[in-house]
Amino acid sequence: MPERVPEGEVPDADAAATARAAPPSGDIDPGLAGLFEDLLKRLQGGAEIDVEAVAAGHPAWAAEIRRMAPVLLDLAMLGRGEPAGLPGGRPFGGYRIDREIGRGGMGVVYEAEQLAIGRRVALKVLLTAASLDANALRRFQLEAQVAGLLQHPRIVPVYDVGIAEGVPYYAMQLVDGGSLADLIAAMRGRAGRGGGPDGSDLDALAEGMLSGRFAPSRDGDPARPVAAPGSLRSRSYVRTVARLGIEIAEALAYAHDRGVTHRDIKPANLLLDRRGDVWVVDFGMADVQGEAGLTRTGDLPGTLRYMSPEQALGRRALVDRRADIYALGATLHELLTLRPAVGGADRQEILRRIVEEVPEPIRRANPGVPADLATVVAKAMARDPADRYETAGRLAEDLRRFLDGRPIAARPVGPAARAWRWCRRKPITASLVAALAASLVLGLAAATWGWQRSARQGRLLEASERATRVEAAKLAAVHRFLIDRLLGQASPEINPDGGRSTIREALDRASADVGPAFAGQPEVEAAVRLAIGKAYHGMGDYATAERHLRIAHALFGSRPGDPAPEAMEAEAELGHVLGHLARLDEAEPLLIDATDRSRRRLGPDSRVAMQAAGYLAEFLSLRGRNDEAEDEFRRILAAADAAPDAAPEVVLSARNDLGDLLRGRGRLDEAEATLRRTIDDATRLRGRKHPAALSALNNLAAVLEKRGKVEEAERIFRECLDVNREVLGPDHAGTLTCEYNLAHVLAKRHRDGEAEAAFRRVLDAHRRVFGADHPSSLYVASGLGDFLRTTGRAAEAEPLLRTTLEVQRRILGPEHPATRLTSGRLKSLLDERVTSTPPRSLRP
Repeated sequence: MPERVPEGEVPDADAAATARAAPPSGDIDPGLAGLFEDLLKRLQGGAEIDVEAVAAGHPAWAAEIRRMAPVLLDLAMLGRGEPAGLPGGRPFGGYRIDREIGRGGMGVVYEAEQLAIGRRVALKVLLTAASLDANALRRFQLEAQVAGLLQHPRIVPVYDVGIAEGVPYYAMQLVDGGSLADLIAAMRGRAGRGGGPDGSDLDALAEGMLSGRFAPSRDGDPARPVAAPGSLRSRSYVRTVARLGIEIAEALAYAHDRGVTHRDIKPANLLLDRRGDVWVVDFGMADVQGEAGLTRTGDLPGTLRYMSPEQALGRRALVDRRADIYALGATLHELLTLRPAVGGADRQEILRRIVEEVPEPIRRANPGVPADLATVVAKAMARDPADRYETAGRLAEDLRRFLDGRPIAARPVGPAARAWRWCRRKPITASLVAALAASLVLGLAAATWGWQRSARQGRLLEASERATRVEAAKLAAVHRFLIDRLLGQASPEINPDGGRSTIREALDRASADVGPAFAGQPEVEAAVRLAIGKAYHGMGDYATAERHLRIAHALFGSRPGDPAPEAMEAEAELGHVLGHLARLDEAEPLLIDATDRSRRRLGPDSRVAMQAAGYLAEFLSLRGRNDEAEDEFRRILAAADAAPDAAPEVVLSARNDLGDLLRGRGRLDEAEATLRRTIDDATRLRGRKHPAALSALNNLAAVLEKRGKVEEAERIFRECLDVNREVLGPDHAGTLTCEYNLAHVLAKRHRDGEAEAAFRRVLDAHRRVFGADHPSSLYVASGLGDFLRTTGRAAEAEPLLRTTLEVQRRILGPEHPATRLTSGRLKSLLDERVTSTPPRSLRP
């Protein structure tokens, strides 16, 4: 397969052979254009043309006819596959033409060799008549410019643009394979002859599509699939189609984000190479934001069968990126069924069906297509643009959900299925459900058991039975709350938007009813608010969590007698949340008290005691008291070793935090071993996408970065970031930590444009979610300031570092490690200014 030249290393074409020219002004006379088209067809058919006779017959155009006659002859010979001139191929500018490989409305595409460097390319040459039409020439040039500017791994890159021998051309990467249109035709042929292979290159690609596995070519031989042939109904085939859909949608999303709408997505403009990767080509119909429109009144940009209804109706004002989404849906429909999504024998019939009819359901033509995939394609092809995916990126996300076995966004899911899939695929949701169910139901059941145990120790049986009945009534009340007020929010009968509600929205609605629901039942309200506060805590909404936890803490504190376990748990949770909110002086006494009381009353191996101690250790680390923090973490793990049934979630968190603490202290061997054990345990117990596994994986990548293994670190950070966004959401603290670490690695690898964008995204999110004075926000601001310093932007870095340092000294104190880090960075900047040390240049 031809190698792609790295960006920034595209050599110039043979300048001596390639003349640059401005497009002619004004459109060609339609009569002259028609004459040239007729002459070209006659020449390609082998006819002999008397140029002077033609010129004499059209005296008004005589000069143009004489000027274009040699070019017409050359193009006719090329189109007939008759290279002229040099042995072995016809020279054209800085290229040697080998053979024609495609032909469209505006141009011919040839396989050629770029002579200066011996590179195989695809050379697109504008058709002769079109080259004299200013509008067509402008569109051709725009196509080349757009494709050249869109640097995406699934968009064919342009190497060179120019005019040779009076004919515009551009050179692009040669994709060794075939178009999806050719592939569909080959697969139809396979079906017609019973599915047997015919040995062609396209048949090899078809076999790869059916098997879902492509083998890279070797020694120039065609690729062959490494699995047995399948069928259109096979799981491997539909998954391969979905994968190609993701690649195309992501390429379109990239183009759309840069103001480019393709407007002619169809199988013929999508190339599949031998490795099974798809490439987007031909931006000749593209609409570019900011460019003057090139489509005349009444024109229909695009290809009929893949046009969206708004394109078919000529409503240019409504044609936007969603037209590309429709066309991609139509392409996927055809791949899955091997028949056009919109039938019709002629132009008018096709246009009518696009506008008036719904495409034939995919599963009627191919029952092997899963319902979810059929639903995704149907949404992409919705007649009303507002009913389609809003962006190509969201279409790609839904296709990826299908591949991952997760619920798609394109259809409503019943309450039971929604809850199950959330809990199975979204660990943050599972933790919410666990917090509600375990803290409420199990917590109150434990309280009931505690009353019974007290009776066995000598208290009156009657009092015990009465208390048991009271606790049972509380348990029933909590159960009704869970069913009616929380889980019921997903039901349309209770909430009209239930089918679209998220867990967060359902929790918001339910939590608003807690007070009235448990009026006169302070202990039940306290338990419910503790569970809800923990849920918001897990989501990273610390302000809302604090409100519920404060009420729970106060209600538990008003209970006579010894504090219940839930009271100590509420105290620890509140202290942890206050730490996240940078109210450190309030947090410390709560965490110390909760840890001491729970260890003394419940035992050091109890879940409440270990959780409180973990929060305390994390707090101590935040304040730079690392010796004390490490001691606390090791006490937790020692207690867990002595009690194999200790709460696994708490143990995983403590071990992960210890590993990160060791990394910060430079003990990389210990840190790596600790984190790898955490990842293994978390994956075995909860799966790779559980927050504990993701957090440990992020910390492991930080260790690898510190060891100098930046490539491996970047790969892991990217994996963590993708999964964190999916599982926890884009603004969760774990997601932001991962992206911050990725930004550091990108900076180390001198990819400064990407790094700066990541730093700024993380800082903006931290300030929005946690506040500008939160320790984490200040830490990120310091990191951005240092990045600006090292990239030669001291004027921007200095005020940011000074402001950050001032707030850190006030909130964290002058001796806190984060404060000292910022102070050191500012000192380095000032020292560099004095010594005039040149920083490395900013690289976009």
